Amino acid sequence: MNILKINLIFFALLSSIILFSCSKDVYFSGISENSLNEIKENYQKINYSKDDVITMIGSPIIKENSDNLWIYRADKKTGIAAFKQTIYNKTLKLKFEDNILRSVEEINLN
Repeated sequence: MNILKINLIFFALLSSIILFSCSKDVYFSGISENSLNEIKENYQKINYSKDDVITMIGSPIIKENSDNLWIYRADKKTGIAAFKQTIYNKTLKLKFEDNILRSVEEINLN
């Protein structure tokens, strides 16, 4: 009977380790979704300067057109390390005029 209890405990322990190793994790890269939404919703009401944008979401990945076009990326995935599923994959283009944010364009890459 002790052998049966040891086997049962071993099986339960092994099962829980396998179950926890297969749990889904969420992976983020690029700028945060909250910062992206805040800028998209408020840039027409609030005159964000380049310094304000850098403070909120950091430096851009790419600067073009005499430093007036900034490109950012946001990515969210879920799953285990071997099998990740993309929830969203976005590129954000910010266009400035006279150091003030004038246009925000979001491109979904899913």
